[in-house]
Amino acid sequence: MTPLELLEKRHSVRSYSDKPVATAVLNKIKAAVTMVNTHEQGLKFQVITDDPEPFHGFDKAYGMFSNPRNYIAAVVDTATPDVYERAGYFAEQIAIKAVEAGLATCFVGGTYKSGAVKAQLRAGEKILFLLLFGYTSEKKRPMAKLMEKFIHRKKMAPEDFFSPESEISKGEEIFPDLMTGLEGMICAPSALNRRPARVFVKTVDGIERICAKVDKPDNSTLIDLGIAKFNFNYATSTFCEWGNGAPIV
Repeated sequence: MTPLELLEKRHSVRSYSDKPVATAVLNKIKAAVTMVNTHEQGLKFQVITDDPEPFHGFDKAYGMFSNPRNYIAAVVDTATPDVYERAGYFAEQIAIKAVEAGLATCFVGGTYKSGAVKAQLRAGEKILFLLLFGYTSEKKRPMAKLMEKFIHRKKMAPEDFFSPESEISKGEEIFPDLMTGLEGMICAPSALNRRPARVFVKTVDGIERICAKVDKPDNSTLIDLGIAKFNFNYATSTFCEWGNGAPIV
């Protein structure tokens, strides 16, 4: 698959089978997590398997998930600069590796019991979200079906992610592969399907650059920004700078 095809294949799955994740596949996920933790400051992601407890007895999660057992706890050092954005970026990177290995994934923000998560936390560390993974189940609970329908109800166009839309041709002059990057952003998961990240042109040190931002930055939208940045970079084989409003290529 091309990078864009992999991004399009990844979607939020809430119903998982009882089939254990194959050892070779699980080792690939663990290796990807170790690579992130080793090379990225402040990220302490942890792989937890066969643990449904964070979703048991939690009213907000009732019926939304079926058999959630395996997850990556996005543990971070909150003192690290841009850590929310970077956590979203590298969690999405791991999610794509999981999809490439034949697994389904789902980002989970607040619909779990944080105290039941079997992750080790040191002073100053926090769990930002969970990344569920496993094999898809054909049996879906009614609430899970409703949530998937809600998430995928609106197909946005690439132009919707560029601000202002009237300057998109200018953006293509600066970066000819712009539309491919925006197509990647369409596939980015986002809390409550808000998809707040926008690409725009900004002059940096006298040079017009392609940048990305969220208009109302908070912990949740900065995670969304990181996920969207990864999708843009992955689709176009580029790299970004960190920070709200920073260059994305």
